[in-house]
Amino acid sequence: MNSCLLDFVHDVGVANTAEEVGQRFIQFAQKRDASVVHMFMETKLSGFRATTIPYEVLEEEVHDCQFGTSQIVELVKSGTPRVYWGVDVDQSNPLLPELDLRISETRFHQLRQRNSVTFPMPDADGLYRGAGVGIGFEDRGETFLTHMAESCGSLAMASFSAHSRIQLLLSQERAPSPLSKRQGEILELLAAGFQLSAIADKLGIADSTVNLHLAQLKKKLNVKTKEQALAMAIANGWISL
Repeated sequence: MNSCLLDFVHDVGVANTAEEVGQRFIQFAQKRDASVVHMFMETKLSGFRATTIPYEVLEEEVHDCQFGTSQIVELVKSGTPRVYWGVDVDQSNPLLPELDLRISETRFHQLRQRNSVTFPMPDADGLYRGAGVGIGFEDRGETFLTHMAESCGSLAMASFSAHSRIQLLLSQERAPSPLSKRQGEILELLAAGFQLSAIADKLGIADSTVNLHLAQLKKKLNVKTKEQALAMAIANGWISL
């Protein structure tokens, strides 16, 4: 591991915010003639939150598109170590969906990102749902194709360090749980598959009391169903599974 990479790992290790880590990683990439195309710092059921790509470019990419039709995204979700794509790479792959070809062209014309490599990253629970760090190489053409493994070596390690630190910082930035002890117990039992009557028996309370706790909880979280309340509690780490 070279000294620059060691310095970077140290710097992100003492960074206090996810935004600071992201900025340090962008600077690290730029020093290697690359730039950060996207950094998916957290994933949600509804899709990705891309944090570093210019918003107008992202808007054009997702307009009237279904990410589920993207071979690139599917490879990222599968945990493939590196996913190479872009104008030059796509030319040799006639099987890519139209969506991926269009995204490559968009990034080339607007960002000069001729080729890119995405490093898939596991979520906090170790599963791959689409989180990753994408590195773009500006208009390097054959140079990138010839030396892409070498070019991406230190960036791959740096991206993993940055992503891991970002995940930790994001988890620490979460708001404290608004749930009462009893509300948390009820949601944990719901998550375990218990029906309302079984929850009442388990906790030694009446069915009506369970319903009252859930009604108060839905009002507190501003949601309409117990399923929405459960999803919010899981996403924010308010209950243990």
